[in-house]
Amino acid sequence: MRLEEQVVKERERAILAFKELKVNDLPGARDLYELAKAYYDDALHFYDKEKLLEAFELFAYVWGLLDAGARLGLFDPGAARRHYKIEQ
Repeated sequence: MRLEEQVVKERERAILAFKELKVNDLPGARDLYELAKAYYDDALHFYDKEKLLEAFELFAYVWGLLDAGARLGLFDPGAARRHYKIEQ
């Protein structure tokens, strides 16, 4: 798979994740969400500038933050649950 295809795939997964994500009312949850969202916004910026490697790296980082938050119970991924490694 080419880098451009991978970036598009990760972008679509991230869009779904943020659409479905529910932030639980726990200490640190909102802060972690805001951090993930800031990196997501940066990833979209690089994607729009066609800096695909940077966008891919940032989308991967976003997923690390979202996975960690979901595993710790800070986030409920909703219908995007299949994209997470919560039960693993």
